Amino acid sequence: MRWQDNCARMSDREPSGITLGLDLGTSAFKVVAVGADDRVMGEAAAAFATCSELPLQAEQSPSDWLRSVSIAMRGLDADLTRSQGALWSRRVVAIGLTGQLPTLVCVSHDGKTTPAVTWKDGRADAWAATRLDAARRSAMYAITGMPIDGRYLAPMLEFHKKDSIDGLHSVLSAKDYLLHALTGLHVTEPSTAAGYGVFDLRTGTFNDELCAFWNLLERLLPQLRPANAVAGSLSTAGAALLGLPPGIPVSTGAADSVCAAYAMAGLDPRIVSVSFGSSAVIMGQTAALAFDPAARYLLTPHVLDGWYGREMDLLASGTGYRWVSDLFGWSDGELDQHATQSVPGARGVCFAPYLAGGEQGALWNPHLRGALSGLNLQHSRSDIARAYLEGVFYEVKRCIEVLAETTPVESLRVSGNIVHAPASLQMLADIVDLVVIPVPDKSPAAIGAALLARNAVNPERCGNCASPPSRPSTKPSPDAARAYSRLYREYLARATLCAS
Repeated sequence: MRWQDNCARMSDREPSGITLGLDLGTSAFKVVAVGADDRVMGEAAAAFATCSELPLQAEQSPSDWLRSVSIAMRGLDADLTRSQGALWSRRVVAIGLTGQLPTLVCVSHDGKTTPAVTWKDGRADAWAATRLDAARRSAMYAITGMPIDGRYLAPMLEFHKKDSIDGLHSVLSAKDYLLHALTGLHVTEPSTAAGYGVFDLRTGTFNDELCAFWNLLERLLPQLRPANAVAGSLSTAGAALLGLPPGIPVSTGAADSVCAAYAMAGLDPRIVSVSFGSSAVIMGQTAALAFDPAARYLLTPHVLDGWYGREMDLLASGTGYRWVSDLFGWSDGELDQHATQSVPGARGVCFAPYLAGGEQGALWNPHLRGALSGLNLQHSRSDIARAYLEGVFYEVKRCIEVLAETTPVESLRVSGNIVHAPASLQMLADIVDLVVIPVPDKSPAAIGAALLARNAVNPERCGNCASPPSRPSTKPSPDAARAYSRLYREYLARATLCAS
């Protein structure tokens, strides 16, 4: 795997250098090792649990994160020791970070943390909605580029921690908590700062008025650093956690969405990336500060200053896939196989996939609920499986249509388990009526973080033209695309009935 279509080749001064990309994801920690030629040399992962005992709750333990970091790093060490020799760690030239966002981590004055409130936690949604009428939400979007709801760090903090603010030293995201564990620093960068819901895109600073609105004290905020800068050096404690020598440069990194988009599509405005994981992240890139008049997408700082991501997230595409599979006792991939036994339109079954207790995407409606309609006794599990996939892909199409209003979209780059399901790739291509190119890497976000870290310590490298190589593509079938154009319109009409 190489990113060199339009880029100058890597400098020969460090022909054996290794860069690590660390991704603190929603359900697992992933690490990749990228060589000087941009090939992935090794990778490892370790999962951690999410506590969901209460309705809409989704919390994780930062200590579980660090335990997973240690486990995954031991796995990477075993992998690279076999292929590169026992001294591979001496060749690590930089460490790049990325992670789930927005996830709230509160650090007390003694360095302890409470359970982290993840972006999947919906307990603050209804409360935040009472504080945000349409006019205020629109005004906030005009400053932050974020359609603010209860899943941003500032409202999360006000809702969950308002009675314990005095005992807090800092409020961090998941990625920046990992950066703190590795360097001892409390710093962030623009793409992650946007997750607080108070970051001013025009000034590049936290907005005082918005902080005051959410009672977010300035002393709790991390220091802002430029996009893709070196944050500091790996501390002794961080080195012990990773099993690496201290002193290695650690970059500020970036949010997982923009890191993955950078690895998959570079900064090409004509390409939209779709990362299928626990959620589905749809991302287009632009060099313009292009707010959407209807606030249908997040306008987030990208991995380089002056670039922005136009992002829409489907909250439960992957977790919904797992939920449906568990209901029928299917293992991974069986849902896709069963879907092939149905037909376009799923014989009249419609599955609106709003299973997270609300939806973002292009809709931003906390009242949406999932719905399965059109069933009768003649339908099978395969019809339900196909209806679920079609519902997710229709919502992807809805997002792409918003992006295409101002920037032509020529193709999709997709990652996740879908790359191993040719029939589902074909279904997606037919529904969106675009060429779909699978990116089979297990963690594009981690790879993007590694590439950015190498850029940070090697400014001579071309940092704004990373692009994956040519890969086999899936083209839409004209007949199927025409049929799905009609079915999509029918879906839109039925999905509007899903507000609770």
